[in-house]
Amino acid sequence: MVELIVCVALFYIFHLFLTMSLSLHKVPFLDWTYTGGDISNMTDLSQRMASAGDNLRQTLPLFLVLSCMSIILEVDNLLYAQIWFGFRIAYLVGAILNIYRFKLIRPLIWIPSIVMLIRMATNLVN
Repeated sequence: MVELIVCVALFYIFHLFLTMSLSLHKVPFLDWTYTGGDISNMTDLSQRMASAGDNLRQTLPLFLVLSCMSIILEVDNLLYAQIWFGFRIAYLVGAILNIYRFKLIRPLIWIPSIVMLIRMATNLVN
């Protein structure tokens, strides 16, 4: 489980830098380095990546808490955590490929990731 937590952390950092790096030709690096920087010229791809990053930030704290509790309580939630991570990777790939322009595709990837978090939580209680 610890290795997966590290992989998720590296994925998050990769996600942050990928969003920025895909727009560096339109937005100067200095504008990314402070709160008042003008990043409004981001590419469409970077905007989709930023949106996917916001979505990841909404569930990442819960994933980390459930994963750490799994380690502390010695509960085997590794499979659910791996499936959650797989759906998060799929969500990012979907944003890159711009498949969310079609209705109801995004929930097909997002909802199962939430279900995995619920399974992790219920597994901790049992």
